[in-house]
Amino acid sequence: MNKTIVITGGAIGLGRELTRLYCKRGHHVVICGRTRSALEEVRSAHQNVTAVCADLAAPEGRRHFLEEIHALEIEVDLLIHNAALQFTYDFVKGCVPVERIETELLVNLLSPMELTTDLLPLLKTSGGARVVFISSALARVPKRSAPVYCASKAGLSVFARALRYQLEDTGIRVTDVVPDLIVTRMARGRGDKALSAFEAAGKIIAGLDKGKDEIRLGRVPILYLLHRFVPGLAYKVLKAA
Repeated sequence: MNKTIVITGGAIGLGRELTRLYCKRGHHVVICGRTRSALEEVRSAHQNVTAVCADLAAPEGRRHFLEEIHALEIEVDLLIHNAALQFTYDFVKGCVPVERIETELLVNLLSPMELTTDLLPLLKTSGGARVVFISSALARVPKRSAPVYCASKAGLSVFARALRYQLEDTGIRVTDVVPDLIVTRMARGRGDKALSAFEAAGKIIAGLDKGKDEIRLGRVPILYLLHRFVPGLAYKVLKAA
């Protein structure tokens, strides 16, 4: 059965691969992004894509994306919160731009909360819908250079679990995806052991097909095991990542 899938940040990196694979299955995929050229490229490659140019850091951008979804008059079967930003900061040196902190938190944390809240009625009518949050291992074991990103992903992971509790009797499932480092623009040049976006997307979809509430990719299970038994070593490993 064809489904309607909403993916934020669906035109680049991991989001693009998720879009491509779900389109290949014949599903209708609704994506958003800030770069019109990237959106047009995906839309031209897949007839079953609805692409919306929207900046999720801006209230009007989030509102525009939601209005476009509601205008389609569809049920939403799968909502994947994939869009994210990561900036580096040095609080010791000072002059940390508050606007940049706000932007990062808006995209990584507030936007998934707001979009989920607004789209819950469409998810409820679907029957067996699922909300997916792309989190990060840095939510549990942070690194020094990106404290706001780590904090936002920690908040997202906690929100996902609490939301799962609230939706237990609604038929809507919630999945927290914890990827290893993925080869995207965000992670460019950060290691040769990173997963390809294609490989990560395939593993995520396979986990969702199995109905998993948590999907840990790559070396994340090892990191979590290390964090459980030797937390100091886990923190040391990722501190300067």
